Amino acid sequence: MSPTSRLHLPTVLGRLRADLGLLLLVATVGAATVAMMAAVDPLTTRSADAAVAAAVRDAGPRGTVLAMLPDWYDDPSGPTRDPGTVTQVRQDADLARQGMPAGLRRVLRPGVVTVTSTSLQLLDAGPGRYLQLAFVEAADGGPGVSYAEGAPPRAGPPSAREPSVQVAVSAPVAQALGLEVGTRVPARDEHGRTTVVEISGVFVPDDPGDVAWQVAPQLLQASTVAGAEGRASATALVPAESLADLRLVLPGDAIRRRVVFAPRAEAVTWRGSQSLERTIAALQSGAGTGVGDTAWDSLLGTVLREARTQVGAARGQAQVLLLVLLASAVLALLLAGQLLVRRRTGSLLLARQRGASLAGIAGELVVESLVVTAAGAAAGLAVAWVATGSVGWAWSAPVLVASSLAPAVLAVGVVRASGTRAPANRSVRRARARAAGLRRLGLEVAVVAAAGLSWVALQQRGVVGVGDDGGGEHLTAASTATWLPVLAGLVLVRAAPPLLCRALRLARRSRAVVPLLVSARLVRSAFPVLPVVVVVLALAGATFAAAFAATLRDGQAAGTLAVVGGDARLDARPDAALATAAGELAAAPGVRAVAAGRVEDGVRVSARGSAESVRLVVVDATTYGALVGAGDLADASQLARLRAPAGERVPALLLGGPPGLTDDPSLRWEDTSIPLEVVGTAPDVGASGGPVVVLDRRALESRGLPAEPDTLWAVGPGSAAALESVVDEAPGGVVLTYAGELDRRRGAALPSALGALAGAACVLLPVLALLATALSTATGSPARRTSLGRLRALGATDRDLRRVLLGEVVVPVGVAAAMGVGAGIVCAHALLGALSLQRLTLAPDPVDPVVPWWTVPTVAVLLAWAAGLALLEWRRVRRTPLARLLRT
Repeated sequence: MSPTSRLHLPTVLGRLRADLGLLLLVATVGAATVAMMAAVDPLTTRSADAAVAAAVRDAGPRGTVLAMLPDWYDDPSGPTRDPGTVTQVRQDADLARQGMPAGLRRVLRPGVVTVTSTSLQLLDAGPGRYLQLAFVEAADGGPGVSYAEGAPPRAGPPSAREPSVQVAVSAPVAQALGLEVGTRVPARDEHGRTTVVEISGVFVPDDPGDVAWQVAPQLLQASTVAGAEGRASATALVPAESLADLRLVLPGDAIRRRVVFAPRAEAVTWRGSQSLERTIAALQSGAGTGVGDTAWDSLLGTVLREARTQVGAARGQAQVLLLVLLASAVLALLLAGQLLVRRRTGSLLLARQRGASLAGIAGELVVESLVVTAAGAAAGLAVAWVATGSVGWAWSAPVLVASSLAPAVLAVGVVRASGTRAPANRSVRRARARAAGLRRLGLEVAVVAAAGLSWVALQQRGVVGVGDDGGGEHLTAASTATWLPVLAGLVLVRAAPPLLCRALRLARRSRAVVPLLVSARLVRSAFPVLPVVVVVLALAGATFAAAFAATLRDGQAAGTLAVVGGDARLDARPDAALATAAGELAAAPGVRAVAAGRVEDGVRVSARGSAESVRLVVVDATTYGALVGAGDLADASQLARLRAPAGERVPALLLGGPPGLTDDPSLRWEDTSIPLEVVGTAPDVGASGGPVVVLDRRALESRGLPAEPDTLWAVGPGSAAALESVVDEAPGGVVLTYAGELDRRRGAALPSALGALAGAACVLLPVLALLATALSTATGSPARRTSLGRLRALGATDRDLRRVLLGEVVVPVGVAAAMGVGAGIVCAHALLGALSLQRLTLAPDPVDPVVPWWTVPTVAVLLAWAAGLALLEWRRVRRTPLARLLRT
C-alpha cells in the first residue's frame, strides 16, 4: 500500500486539543516576540525623525539656507532715489523662493529678506565705533517694534543737498555707541567713502524671540571688545521707508542683499534627509535650479549628514540588542517545537506505520503551526499597531518562519530517522557515528567562523555607517554579541562530557550515593545543546544589555559634566562684575567652589609649523583649580604651571591641535599678539571637541590685557540656586545646570529609545531563559521519571531521590547560567568600546564599560526556578504508584 499524502483535518484538530497548553505557550512567545519586532521599524523611524528634527532645530544659523541676490547696478550717470526699491527687493526674494527645488521649498519657512551695508565707522566721537545698516523684513511684515524715544525713520526729501538715511537703534545699541535721537552721524566705509546716518528713534522689539532678529542679532545687542583700543559694533534698523535712501547714499558694492530661509524642523525626516542634502549641494554648486545670478549657501547639508551619522550609530547599536533578542526567541521557539515533537513521537510513528507519507505528516503539522503562528502573530501585530500606529515586517519574518516550520521539520526528521534500518555491521555503525560527529564538528566550526568574522567586522568598521537610506545595515558586525555567547554555549556543551566523566570517577570513590547517581545521570544525558545555548545566549544578552544601558548613562553623565563644567554654569556677556560675584557666591549655602573665566571660540593661534583656531579660556588658575578639586571634573593638576614666573612669553596649557602648534606659538586676541609658552596639557573646558588654550588671568593683566569674565562655574548642591540669584544682574545671563542638561540628554530621541530597548531586553531575555529551562525540564522529564522509578523500586529513599532529581535538573541550569553571565560580562568589556557610544553620550573620552551588580544574581533566580520545576516534577513522580513504575 502506497503512503497517503491526504490532509486529515480530524487528526490536526485532535493534536491541537491534545497539546493545547504547549501550543498556547508557543503562540504567546510568538506574539510577544512579534509585537516587539513589529514595533522596531516604526519606533526606529520615529526616533530617527525626532533626532534629525532636533539636530536641525538646535543647529540655529547653521541650519539656514541663504540666497545671495546679485549686487545692485550703479548708474554711471550718478545715483538717483528709486521709490520702487522695496518692491524690487520683495520681488527678487519671491523669485528666489520660487526658484528653489520643490523638495527643499517644502521644508523651509518663508524667507527673511535682509539688505545690509558693510560696517561703517562712525566719525563723530573717536575711533572704535562701527555701525552696520540693515533692512530686515519677514514674510509677515515683521519684526514689530515700538518706539521708546523719537519716531520711526522716514524717507528723506528727494531734493536734499546732502542725502542721508534715517535709522532706528535699540536702547543697548544706543548706549554702547553713545547715539542720541536726532543726531546726524558721519560714517565711513572701509574704502573711505562717507555718508551721513540720522538717528530718528530708539525702538523696543515687540517680540525679541522673532526669527527676524536672529538674522541680525546685533540689532538688539552691541558687540564690544575690551583692550587698549576698545571696539564696539552694532546694527541699526532701516525700515522700508528708508530703504531707497540706503540705496541712494551707498554704492552697490557696499550693500548685500540676502534672503535667509530657516528650516521647519518638523518637516525634515530621516529618510528624506539624504535627498535633501543632495539637493542643497546641487543648488550650491549651481547644478540645481535657480534664478538668474542668485548664489546659494548653506550648512544644512552638513547638519543633516551629522544627524544621519548619529542615527546610523544608534541603529547599529540597536541592531546588536535586537539580534540577541531575535536569536534567543527563535531558539526558544525551536526548543518548544522540539518538546512538541517529543510528545508526539509515538502518534507520528503510528501514523507512519499506518501508511501516512512524510509529506502528509509535514503538511498536517505545517497547517497546525500556521494556525498557532497566525493567532500569535495577529495578537502581536495588534499590540504593535496599538502601541506605535504602524507595524514592520523585517524583524518579524524570522520569528514567523521559525514558528511555522520548526515543528514540521523536526517531526519529519524524527520519523525519517525512526524508519532507517540499523545496520548489523559494526564498522557501518561506526562510520555513521563518525559522519554524525563530523556534521556536528562542521556546525561548530561554522559557528566559530561566524563569530570570528563578526568580530573582525566589528573591530574594522564598527556598527556605524551611512547608507543610501541614511543608516548602515552592518548586521555582520552587529551579530558579534550574538555569536560569541552561542560559541560559549557550544564550548560548554563540548567540555561537559569529559568533565562529567571526571566527576563520575571522583564520585565512585565516595560513599555518598547522591553524587554518584547525579554524575551518572548527567554523564548519560549530558548537557543538551539547544537548551544550554538558549540559556547562555539569553543571560549573556541580558547582561550585555544591562551593561550597555549603564555605560550609556555613565557616558551621558560624564559628557554633561564636561559641558557644564560643574553643577551649574552661568553664561553672560563679558562683565568685570562677574569676578566680584564669583567671590560672593563662594560663600553661598551649598556652594563648595566658584570660578570665573572668559571663554572665547575661534581665537587664532599661529606657530612656526601651523596655525589653528582654538577655544581660549582665561581663568584664575588658583580658583579654577579649587573648582576642579571640589567637583568630579577631569584632572587639571597642570593648572599650577600657569602661575610660574612670567618671562617674555605667557605660560599656557594646550589641548589638541596639530603637532607644530607648540613651536613658538602666538595668540591673536583683541587686536593684540600674545606670545605663548606651552607648559602642559589643558583640560577640555566645555567639551569643545577642538583645540583648547588655557591662560592665567593675572598673566594677561600683567601685560595690560584685561580679560573680563563671561562665565561662572559653580560646584555644590546649592550651585544652581546661587547662580540663579545673580542671573538677572548679568548682561545676557543664562544659567545651565548639570541636572537639567543631563535630563535633556537622556530624554533625547535616540538615547531614550536605546535605553528603552536595553531595558526591554533586560526583562525579556531572562524570561526566555526561564522558558528555556522549563521546556528543557519538560523534555527530559520522561527519562528522569523512568530512572527515578527504577531507583525507587530498588529501595532508594525519597530524600535521596529528591536530591538526585534536584542535582540532575539544577546543575546543568546553574552551569549554563553562570556561563551566560560570564559571557555577557566578557562581551560588555570586549565589545562596548567598538559600538561608538560616544556619538550618543557626547562624552569627551571613551567611558569604561559598567556591568551592574544585579546581573550576577540572575544566576540564583534561574537556579531557584530550576529547583522549583524539579520539586514539581518530584511531586508527580512521588504520586505515581510503584506498580505503574515497575510496569514501565
